[in-house]
Amino acid sequence: MLNFFMAQTAAVQFFMLLGHSLLVLAASIGCMHWLGSRTRGRKDMLPVPSYFGSVTTVFALFLAFHASTIWTRQHAAEAAFHDAVSAISRLDFLLGKEGLGLDNARKHLLRYSEAVVREEWATGNTKASPQVDQELDQLRQELIRASERVPTAFGNHLWHVFDDVVKARSARLWTGQQNRSERSWALVLFLGFLSHIAIAFVHIDRPSAGRLAITLFACATTACYWQLTRSIDPFAGLDTSYYLQVVSGSGSGSGSGSGSE
Repeated sequence: MLNFFMAQTAAVQFFMLLGHSLLVLAASIGCMHWLGSRTRGRKDMLPVPSYFGSVTTVFALFLAFHASTIWTRQHAAEAAFHDAVSAISRLDFLLGKEGLGLDNARKHLLRYSEAVVREEWATGNTKASPQVDQELDQLRQELIRASERVPTAFGNHLWHVFDDVVKARSARLWTGQQNRSERSWALVLFLGFLSHIAIAFVHIDRPSAGRLAITLFACATTACYWQLTRSIDPFAGLDTSYYLQVVSGSGSGSGSGSGSE
């Protein structure tokens, strides 16, 4: 269900959340009126006003934990992106004319970057691409031959930078493969619905105030849901063109990749 939601445009996603909010709002108000008719004249059935706080507190705590997980995953994706661009930029400099002048190695680095964008980013970074592995292996072979004819210190630095490229890719794929926690989203929506019902329950003797309170709470929860859905895809907003710019030379000075904003 979450994959279907993420496949929609932002406008469709907004209207889906709005539809959910209206449905919950209607159900809550209907429940309030139904409970009001069932408890009319029975004061022992009226809840303590502070009761709804127990349900909404559970909802708020779980929502906070859920948001923390989503944003932590997003920060990990941004860090992996910046590390990859920086490592590719440094490796390209070492292989270029001002370094070893290894044109074949630079070609494999460019093909690696192109394959990463075309094969792995296109699938949400959820699985490794055999073509990327092949280009990485070809680049590794070029570095093996090059390290045999350069000073040991320079060769060690070259391998260190290459390892940074590999580690950044592994971190990116690991982040992309993390579960989007559909069960957590289902529980958040369920607890949100229960919170609406709890607010309705404490307003059964004051329906006008209850409708206003439920409407305000529905607006607040919808705003929270909308903000969180903007971060479900941790790689959204990251500019993959930096992968190619640093190798082509047009962006070699921007290894930190501010294009993720």
